[in-house]
Amino acid sequence: MTDNQSPAAGQGATAQEGGRLTTLIEQALGLEEIDINLFRSKILWLPTGARGVFGGQVVGLALSAATKTVSPTYSVNSLHCYFLLPGDNTLPIIFRVERNRDGKSYATRTVRAEQRGKSIFVLMASFQSGEQTVIEHQYPMPDVRPPEELKTTEQKLQHLLDHPRLGQIPKIRQQFKMRLEEPIPIEIRDCHGFQRARDLVYPPKKEPKQYMWMRAKGKLPDDPAFHNCVAAYCSDHYLLTTSILAHGITAFSNPRLNMLASLDHAVWFHAPFRADEWLLYEMESSRTIAGRGLSFGRIFTRDGRLVVSTAQEGVVRVENRVPRQIDDKPAVDARESKL
Repeated sequence: MTDNQSPAAGQGATAQEGGRLTTLIEQALGLEEIDINLFRSKILWLPTGARGVFGGQVVGLALSAATKTVSPTYSVNSLHCYFLLPGDNTLPIIFRVERNRDGKSYATRTVRAEQRGKSIFVLMASFQSGEQTVIEHQYPMPDVRPPEELKTTEQKLQHLLDHPRLGQIPKIRQQFKMRLEEPIPIEIRDCHGFQRARDLVYPPKKEPKQYMWMRAKGKLPDDPAFHNCVAAYCSDHYLLTTSILAHGITAFSNPRLNMLASLDHAVWFHAPFRADEWLLYEMESSRTIAGRGLSFGRIFTRDGRLVVSTAQEGVVRVENRVPRQIDDKPAVDARESKL
């Protein structure tokens, strides 16, 4: 396996590296230090159907690079970043860290991710040395089903692949097969039950909210800074898709989703947690307009602590597909006859 290839699909949660077992997420967030303040990626993941490297991985790698230049007495309290160009998974990404400030209570770093001499991503992160306070409040944790009662993402994809009529749509079947083979280092269980096969082509309009349980596959090191990087990686999963739920649109509907790409992303870290234990990701979208969708997220531990907050805006573009034939039947009848 070369530095920029994904791990084999059937590899599982751990792999051998340097004589010890490491998790897939450790490999995904691995960096090579090539000079002072200069780092290079090792493995890059191009998701099925994506234009570039998974955005969450770029965020996690950039945060990891910034963290390596800060005293361990500091921990990240927030990051803000912009996606400028799609990342190419066949080339390493170079991360350049600028040490903006090292204060008594806070430190600041700027990270630029580069490929072919161009900046493809920029991140600014703030680190805090820790502070006690007498005031504290948080949003309450939503009341949802526990992860043990939910199906895995792989089980849901297989359920759709096993649908007797889904084979009539080769594009859907091919994409789901490819997704099943992807070496995703995060286990995800959404709280919304099985998706009906017909909802892929004729999706209902829903409230722009969704809930996902997430955790890294395998046992992670105890370093809290690494768990923050894993959460940054996870924070990009499904957040922007929340903004299209209210419109009943998928990549296979008409009108269909033509483009979904992150523009900017922000994460605030409130309290320590373990990313290899179940975390509930609550997501909601407040606005979609002018080809952009805005979503917000909150991440809770199993015991109800709000440990991370997120926000993301991205490009959301749809297009009408030209129908193959025109008939006089009501649209509802056409829908019922398909799936």
